Amino acid sequence: MLLSRNERLKKQKNLPRNVDEAVHQIMSGMSLRDRTTMANMKEEQLEILQFTLGLYIKNKLDEWAVSEELMKSCMALSEDENSSREDASTVIMKELWKRLRETHKLRVVK
Repeated sequence: MLLSRNERLKKQKNLPRNVDEAVHQIMSGMSLRDRTTMANMKEEQLEILQFTLGLYIKNKLDEWAVSEELMKSCMALSEDENSSREDASTVIMKELWKRLRETHKLRVVK
């Protein structure tokens, strides 16, 4: 029996079920330099990442077959029940940035 692409993807292990798991997977694939650079950006600077990191996340969403659980998690964070895949990528990117600011932001040591 042949399975559709989405059926095969849904059977794969390690598909994120929520934004936290998606952020963890993306962060684990980033270099230390990229994590530190993003952590030290201001929120308004995240817009410049839409054509690079945003596109990467959209492609990951395709790989993850945009599970219903993941989309519900994105909608809950964005407080928008009509979130699209593009909105989901923005939510994930912003949550990634917040997490990196907690763990990788450069601080002045005296």
